[in-house]
Order: sequence, then C-alpha cells, then structure tokens
Amino acid sequence: MAKMKIYEIVSSMQRQFPDLQNKDVVTLLQENGFDVKGSQSVIEDDAIGFLLKHAKEHLANLKKSEHAKKKDTKKAETPKKKEEKAENTSASEKVAVKEKAKKEEVKKEVKNTVEENKDTKSEKGQEKTVAAETEEKVVTAAMDQAWDTMMPLNTTSNYTRFICDQIYDRLTQTNADGSIEGRLAESWTVNDASDAVTFKLHEDAVWSDGEPVTAEDVVFSYQMYSDPSVEAKSRYHLEYIAGVDDSGAELSEDSIEVTADSDYEVTFKLKEAMYPDTFLQDIDTVFIIPKHIFEGKTAEEINAPDLWANPVGSGPFIYDSEINGERMEFTKNENYYLGTPNIDRLIIRVVPSANVLSGLMNGELDLIGFGSVLTDDWETAKSQDNLVTESVPTTSYTTLIFNTQKEYLTQEVRQALNMAINRDVLVNGLLMGEGTPIMTPIAPVSPYYNDKVQVQYDPEKAKEMLAEAGFPAGQTLKFFISSGSSITERCAALIVQDFANVGVNVEIEQMDFATLMSRMLDGEHDLGIIGSGGTLDPSESREMIYPESSCNFCQIQDTELSDLIDKGNAELTFEARKPYFDEYQEKVVEKAAMGYLYTKNLLTAYNKSMKNLNVADFNCLNWSSWEWDKE
Repeated sequence: MAKMKIYEIVSSMQRQFPDLQNKDVVTLLQENGFDVKGSQSVIEDDAIGFLLKHAKEHLANLKKSEHAKKKDTKKAETPKKKEEKAENTSASEKVAVKEKAKKEEVKKEVKNTVEENKDTKSEKGQEKTVAAETEEKVVTAAMDQAWDTMMPLNTTSNYTRFICDQIYDRLTQTNADGSIEGRLAESWTVNDASDAVTFKLHEDAVWSDGEPVTAEDVVFSYQMYSDPSVEAKSRYHLEYIAGVDDSGAELSEDSIEVTADSDYEVTFKLKEAMYPDTFLQDIDTVFIIPKHIFEGKTAEEINAPDLWANPVGSGPFIYDSEINGERMEFTKNENYYLGTPNIDRLIIRVVPSANVLSGLMNGELDLIGFGSVLTDDWETAKSQDNLVTESVPTTSYTTLIFNTQKEYLTQEVRQALNMAINRDVLVNGLLMGEGTPIMTPIAPVSPYYNDKVQVQYDPEKAKEMLAEAGFPAGQTLKFFISSGSSITERCAALIVQDFANVGVNVEIEQMDFATLMSRMLDGEHDLGIIGSGGTLDPSESREMIYPESSCNFCQIQDTELSDLIDKGNAELTFEARKPYFDEYQEKVVEKAAMGYLYTKNLLTAYNKSMKNLNVADFNCLNWSSWEWDKE
C-alpha cells in the first residue's frame, strides 16, 4: 500500500498542475471526508487515487469561484457609484436615482437567489456525476519497476514501453507465436527485391487533440529517432533502414529513407535485401510521434521533459495524471481507430514484486502488465479462487554481463566464469523449475534453437582455466544489479557463491534500473545482470553485441557475432538462415561476452473478472489493452 505526505504528492503533480497548492489539496480531501490536517499529513491509496482523479476538476472550480467573487465585487460597487453621482443632481433626480438603486438591489437579490438555486442544482448534479463515475470500469495493472522517461524514443526499458503503448502507436506488433500483426499499419507489402516495405495506414486514426494521423507523422517520427542531436536510446531499432549508420543515426540531415507516398502510405527503403520479418519485429517498439506538436522544435526543447509532460498520442488511452515513479492514470480514447477501449480508466501502479500477489488477492490489482508473480508465491497464487494463473514458456531470458574491456576479464576468464555457474540451481531454486537453463540468447521454443549447444557446468575445470589464464589473486569484481527485484537479488547472490567456489571474490552494488543501464554503458561495471524479452527471430540479440549499439553493456568492440547475424538476415528463407544462426550460437559460447543463464516462464495472474487478455503476448510487448474488459 502506497503512503505519501501531501506536500510530496503536490510536488510531483505540479508538473501537470503548476497552480496546485498544498492548501488546495488539503481542502479537497477534507471536503470529501478524508482525515487530513495539513501538508504533512500522510495519505494512502484511496486518497491518492481520489486526488489524481479530481485535482483537475477542483482547480477549475477554484478558478471559477475566484472569477465569480471578482464579478460580485464589481457589481456591488455599481450602486454606490450611482449614489455618489446622484448627490450632484437635483432632489427629484436624487429620488429617481434612489428608486432605481432600490430596483437594482431587488434585481440583484432575485439574481442571487437564482444563482443559489443553480448552485444547489449544480451540487446535486456533481453528486450524480460522482455516483456515475463510481460505476465506471477501472482496471489497475502492476509493474515492478518505474518508467524511466515519458520520451518514448529515449528508452530501452520495457516498463516504459508498457506506459508508452497506452499513449502512442507503432506500425506493427508481434504475437507470442512469432506472427506479426498491424497496429497503425492496416497492411503492408514487400517488393520483389525484398529491400523495401510499404505500409498502408489506418485512415481513421487521429491524435488525442483531434488532428489526423498521416504518413507525414511516420516520416517525421523516424527522422526524429535518427537525428543524433536528439536523445534516442531506441535509435538502434532503425539499423536496417537505408540512410542511417549501424546505430540508426542519420548519415546527413533527414537522410533516412522513409518516404510518404500519399497521406496514408509510407515506404521504407532497406539497406539491402533481407528477411522482412526481422525488420518488422525490429521496428515494433518505434512509437509514432505527432509532427504538428514537435515540428520546428530544437533538439534542446525535444530533449527536455516539458514537451512530453502532457502527451498527445494516438493510442488506446489518453494520459490523465501521475505521481512520478508511483502510478499513472489514463482515460479511454473514445476515438481509437481499432475500437473504443472497453474499460473507462486504466491505472498503472509500480508495485514491488514481493507485494504483487497480495495486491491481486485483495483486489487492489487486476493484472500484471509487465513483470511476474514471484516463484515463491506461485503455489499460493494458484490456490486463490479469485485469480486465473498461467505459466507460459517464453523467449524471455536473463543474462550475466561481462565487461569485455576489463583487462583481467579475458575471453579465457569469461569462459571459466561462465562454466562456474550452476544454472540448474538457478532454475530450480529461483524459478521452481518454471524455466530452462541456456547458454545462448536463442530460447528452446525458437525454431532457430541449436540443440547441439549444451549447458556447461564444471567448477573444477573452471578453477584450472582461471589459473591458466592468470586471473589476479585478490581481484574483486564489481557486480551491478537493479534494486527492487527480489529474484534478481537472489540470482546475483547464487552467482556470487558459485564464483566464490572457484576462488573469485565479487561485490554486489545495487541501483535503480535507469542508473544501472547508464553506468554499464559507461563501462563502470565488471559484471551485471539484465533481462530481455527475446523474440522467436534470433536477430533480437544483435542489439546487445554490436559495438555501436546503445545496449552494448558488455562493451564488445568487434563485429564477429553481429556479422553472423547479418549474414543470416541476408537470406530470405528459414532453411538458408538456420546454418548461420547455428554457428552464431556456438560463437556466443566461445566468446563468452555474456553468460546467458535461463529463460523463464511467464508466471502471471489476473482477476477472474478480467476478460479478453492474451497474457502470452505480454512478453512480446503486445498488450492490446483496448480489447481488455472487466465484468
């Protein structure tokens, strides 16, 4: 259960409501039966939710009240001024003026009575409105990490993508079975040479401010993503498009070859012929941005948070309010082109993984948007009458990051450490068997999985290899992990023990997810842990092993691995691609830039009142939240 002081909430909300003051919030809560005394008062979820929902309306009423007071003051001054003027007239004129003044007073009294009646009716109407609002369909979804930005192009966090997917659209999205479906794109065609893709957009898509979504918005969005002066951690998703370098940055101003053929058709020219599904999956987290909002803005303005604070999007929900790092609320987009959402209000809450099940059990949460039920809680979750539980095998994997640029972490040392990890213990101890040990990023459920690559565990051989490699005695490795995830903490502790068993000391350092990403990109770590949703297409892992990528946490500097992926992608059939990806998996183990640990089943639960959820797709960042319903 969240608890915050009123002044803390006001501080976090002033970005959206600059005029909001502590006293306004205290008054609003007191008038609605909440026991608060002042800005130091601590309030919980019910009051926080009420405040987020009604702050905007309350501020509007305050402004209206102030305007009415000023108007009444001005009216009150009018008879007085008329009497002063009357003193300078004749006696008869004075009488006439006084009579007129009396009539004015009578009129005013009558008008005030009418206004009071209107206010009474208005109050009753507001009561009816509040009563109606209590009947709206509200769904609360949990995720165990906070979003790191409101700028959709400047993130690699899937928690942030869950947020952005409610506000914005993308051309395509991927299903759990690997198939690709259109989102903003109604359809697409690939040319005979397999080096260009043309998308036809939904013509009834509109931005939340009423402007139409067109091909020009798509072109503008990809130009923004590729502009190196714009902060865009997701830029690497543009790597296959002509006119950009391998990091996705434009070669010259607006050189990216994305062209509007008409108002609702847009063509992407690729660098070379390639397997089209690889490209389509790669761009399925590139969100489309409104050109009419951002056109003409400088990079400095785009990089600043202000333009993104109250977003205009074309997604299924419209941003309403937030408490930064705690929760965000949305209202349904009545004009969503794929259908008006079935639920009226969506609340996304950041809930520590240890508290997720209790929230589902007591009804505070309806589902898990991104994350999982803890394995320790899984048996309890399955026994709850009010919950539906599903264990779904996925491509999602967890990997140990080695900083390949540390001189004491040579390839031989990395191979030895990789061999020292007991992956069976990780899967059975952490996941209760709900996962699979792996040595590469390609999951056993993928058709590209190379079953000849066997899981290695040999601590005695690992000791010998470390000695032969000359690993320095007394060297302590810095192990970076994100805070807030108990399974990550326990996984790291087990790896530390495995390394201690072969004579290697490790020191764990915890930090928030955004800091973890930043510091690993800067190469401050020796070791780190990170996860990926993976995909059925093996090209997904390229982003983590390409030197110029913004996800190159292992600091790899050669292209041996990415070259194999590129060769596979140049082939246009599965049969021609498979040998390259078989070799790729063998090379992954040999180079040991990362120690892939396990894939994990998606352990999810949701309230039985929820309908139209395809939770298997969630792991592919496909939520289709407009289809959700609640009984």
